[in-house]
Amino acid sequence: MAAPGKPLEIPRPEIAFEVKFGGRTEPYFDDHNRYQVRWIPGYVLKGIAYDTPIVGYRVNTVNLLRLWKAEACESFDFQAFNVGDYYGAVHEKVFSETVTKVLYPNDEQVKGKQLRLAQQYFFVSCSLQDIIRVHIMRGNTVDNFHGRNAIQLNDTHPSIAVAELMRLLVDEHQMDWEKAWHITVNTFAYTNHTLLPKPQRSGPYRCSTLFCPGTWK
Repeated sequence: MAAPGKPLEIPRPEIAFEVKFGGRTEPYFDDHNRYQVRWIPGYVLKGIAYDTPIVGYRVNTVNLLRLWKAEACESFDFQAFNVGDYYGAVHEKVFSETVTKVLYPNDEQVKGKQLRLAQQYFFVSCSLQDIIRVHIMRGNTVDNFHGRNAIQLNDTHPSIAVAELMRLLVDEHQMDWEKAWHITVNTFAYTNHTLLPKPQRSGPYRCSTLFCPGTWK
């Protein structure tokens, strides 16, 4: 069934990933006595895949453009509703839908910067988790991820992908830092479209550490 108003966009609810935001990190030692950091998120969004087929010209090839929609893991808080907090009961649903509702919000205010960062991190995390999923599904391991995948960072907007891939390799796949960094630097390529100050997106560091602490631990 196609998405409403988009007959060629196909929802893929079976392909979904959790994306963490906020919260805090805490250190611990794993079973091999290695120092690790655990991310305790303040809230979690669910990214649902939507595919648009891209048909080649006079060939039998059809590629997929995969986009992501943010949804709340819990769309209704009965506890908040029962104590009269009616807005709070649907706050998570409203916030989650805001993340992917409108791209490139005005970022002159702090709220706009936070929403842009949330969008960038959400799309990056979903895409990286999906690439790793497909890579492993094809019989590979994360050890040869850089030999099978190349990721092009088109300008500054997805550049947080470098930190997120490191987090996924180190925290989710228990890889050593040096090996994860080797894979990361051999996976990404980067294109910068301008040297003007504004597109460099030098937002406040505190905004990044508060919003996505797991990537900056």
